[in-house]
Amino acid sequence: GRGGRGGRGGGRGGGNQGDMQKEVATIVEHIQKLQWQPAIVFAFSRKECEQYANTVGRMAHINFNTEEEKAAVEEVFNSAIQCLGEEDRALPPILKMLPMLQNGIGVHHSGLLPILKEVIEILFQEGLIKVLFATETFAMGLNMPARTVVFTAMRKWDGEQNRFMHSGEYIQMSGRAGRRGKDDRGLCIMMIGDDMDEATVKSICQGKPSPLISSFRLSYYTMLNMLRRLEGGDTSMEYVIRHSFQQFQQERQLPQLEAQLKEVEAEMEQLGAEGEAVIADYQKLRKEVGVFKDRIQSV
Repeated sequence: GRGGRGGRGGGRGGGNQGDMQKEVATIVEHIQKLQWQPAIVFAFSRKECEQYANTVGRMAHINFNTEEEKAAVEEVFNSAIQCLGEEDRALPPILKMLPMLQNGIGVHHSGLLPILKEVIEILFQEGLIKVLFATETFAMGLNMPARTVVFTAMRKWDGEQNRFMHSGEYIQMSGRAGRRGKDDRGLCIMMIGDDMDEATVKSICQGKPSPLISSFRLSYYTMLNMLRRLEGGDTSMEYVIRHSFQQFQQERQLPQLEAQLKEVEAEMEQLGAEGEAVIADYQKLRKEVGVFKDRIQSV
């Protein structure tokens, strides 16, 4: 993807929040002008997602959808929320969501009601949401490609420290840019702070992703759970384990381990058997000493 230099909000708390909202809105204006939609705008907190979406949603001239598309959004939205009770349908988060969605702007994070998340995912897949403000969880598992990906910050709070993104995280999120069969290339816009130099940008963008390591551990609880699930079925526990990612990784390591074993065996042969008799006598004497000590203690 192609990168661009954005504003100076280098991370969580990296600058005036009002200025950041204006800069994000300016980027969305450019996306609309240059027709770079659909776009995913990543923020690292639910609060920021809501703030950016509300700021852009209040701008009357930012409107991505035609009247026909607005009608389609309203139909899908109203149909989906029918499963909610009358009181729930009158909740402020529900009421304020529709006008924003009709303009082609959406929000996706873990704090939304499940029904709203599902509606937003459907609308985005159908091309009725043109700019989606989302947390990084949207990049995990869901097949939701876009033409453009925007990073509102390159720093994130990981529960312990406020750090720059890892290469694997950047690759996972920026990989949403570019739709197969529709776009020649994906566009990636980064809002870079003053504390981010060229070397840091290179290490994030060109670094290698973290290797995938299976966390599968076969415990008694796992075995009992598998027995309960597989009971009466055609699939055996052995089949599940053999086809696990951990088994795949272990089998993949076999050639390397076999090569290491041959190297060790070759080294052992080169050592020869000199001194083997002396070592055996020494071990025998140690055992005898141990026996005598036990006898003395028993007396």
